[in-house]
Formats: sequence, structure tokens, C-alpha cells
Amino acid sequence: MKKFYDTDIIENYLKKTKYEAEIKELKENLFAVKYDKGEIVTSPLQNENLFQIVIEGSINIYFIRDDGSVYSLADGKKDYILGEMEIFRQMTSSVYAEANETLACLAVPIEQCRDKLLTNL
Repeated sequence: MKKFYDTDIIENYLKKTKYEAEIKELKENLFAVKYDKGEIVTSPLQNENLFQIVIEGSINIYFIRDDGSVYSLADGKKDYILGEMEIFRQMTSSVYAEANETLACLAVPIEQCRDKLLTNL
């Protein structure tokens, strides 16, 4: 995962999402994130909870069962949202999101922006 705080990149990504109006209020905390193909985007082991909107690329969301088998839940592309459930409560589950290809997202830290996220989304 690579984070980018360049305002030009963020503005460009904002123009590419249908959620531009809703997340403009979060601009001071907004940053861009890029993931390589195969990189884990979200997992139960991560310490930093992010609210993310997919701008480019695609992801696979899957669940790992107690027996270790994998169950595919969804595939996400442009404008897919990650982290929306974590806005309401801290979650611990066996759900993972993995980049199917190079992935670009807009992101904000949930803990820092919880109130604004609840107000704007």
C-alpha cells in the first residue's frame, strides 16, 4: 500500500467518483491509496481502519471459514465502498479484500473522521 497526499492526485480522484459531493467535506483528511495486484486491502489483522472508495481497478471480497476454506462474497470496481460497516462499530471478522489488479482508492481514517462520515454519507 502506498499513500499519496498530493492535492492534484486527490482532486483528480474526486472528479472520478460519483461520491464527490458527499466526501468533499472530508477533504482535509482525504488521501489517495494505491495497491498492487494481489495486495490485501482490508483484513481482520489491520490496525488502521480506513473508509475507502475504489477509483480505479477491482477487488475481491472473501470470507475465510473456520475450516480454512475461502468463500467469495463480492467483487468490487469503480465506486465500490470499503469500510462502511466499521463507521458504526469496530468489527472483527474473517473478511478480506484483495486487489485483483492495480487498485487506486480515496481514503480517510475512520476513527478520525467518524462524525463527518456519519453526517455526510
